Amino acid sequence: MKNNTKFKILRGLVIVLMVALISSCTQPEGYGGTSGIKGVLITKYYNNDYSMLIKEDAAVDEDVFVLFGEDDFIGDKVATSATGAFEFPFLNEGDYRLYYMSEDSSTVSDDESTVIIDLTLSSGKTNDLDKIYRLKTLDYNDGSGKISGTIKKINYTNESIWPHSVFIKDITMAQDEEVYLIYGDHDYYEERIRTNYDGSFEFDNLIAGEYTVFVYSDDVENGGTADIVIKIPVTITREGEEITLEEITIEQS
Repeated sequence: MKNNTKFKILRGLVIVLMVALISSCTQPEGYGGTSGIKGVLITKYYNNDYSMLIKEDAAVDEDVFVLFGEDDFIGDKVATSATGAFEFPFLNEGDYRLYYMSEDSSTVSDDESTVIIDLTLSSGKTNDLDKIYRLKTLDYNDGSGKISGTIKKINYTNESIWPHSVFIKDITMAQDEEVYLIYGDHDYYEERIRTNYDGSFEFDNLIAGEYTVFVYSDDVENGGTADIVIKIPVTITREGEEITLEEITIEQS
C-alpha cells in the first residue's frame, strides 16, 4: 500500500515537472498563438519637393509584410483594406519586424524605400499601431483643381509707332495665344497651352499650391522691342478647387 502511494506521488511529481517544462518552453515566432499586430496605413501626398502636404488618404491595397523573429525572409504579407486597415492575428509572443514601402522625403527621387517597425509581442495581446504613414509625391497635374480665364487683345494700327500717338484698330478676344503655367517657385514653366477661338484657356488636374499664370504682350506704350510679361499669381488651397481669373488684356502693335 505504501509503495502504491509512493508511486502515485512520484507520478504526480513527474506530471507537474512535465507541465512546467512544457509551459516554460517558448514557442517560436509565427502563427499559432494569441497575440497579434494591427494598424491602419495612411498615404501622405506631397508636392514634388515636399514643401506642401496636399492630402492624406487611406492606403488601399498596399502590401504590408511581417518577418518572424530573426528570419530574413518574409513570414507573411497582407493587403490593406479600403480603409487602409491590416492585421496579423494569432501570432506567438516574441519579436517581429513589420515593413512596407514608401517614398523617401530625404531624396529627390520618387523611388520607394522600406519603412521598418520592430515589435515585441506579449502573449494574449494585440499590438495596435493605430495609424502609420507612407509618403508619395505628386506632379503638379496629379490633382483635380482648375485655373481658367480669358485673354483680350488690343490691336493697334501700323501708324501707332512710339513716340507718336497710338491708334486702336480693334479689340478682340485673343485667339491661339500662348499661356504659361508655373508651379511654386520653379524657374521654368510646367505647361504651355493656347487660347481657344473665344480667348479662353484652362489648366486642368492641378494639385493644391501656388501657381503663376503668365502671358506676353507688346510694349506699345514705351515702344520697346522686348515683350512685357504679364504675371498673375494664383493659389489653389484645396483639392478640386476651380479658380476663374479676371480677364487678361494684352496689346499688339
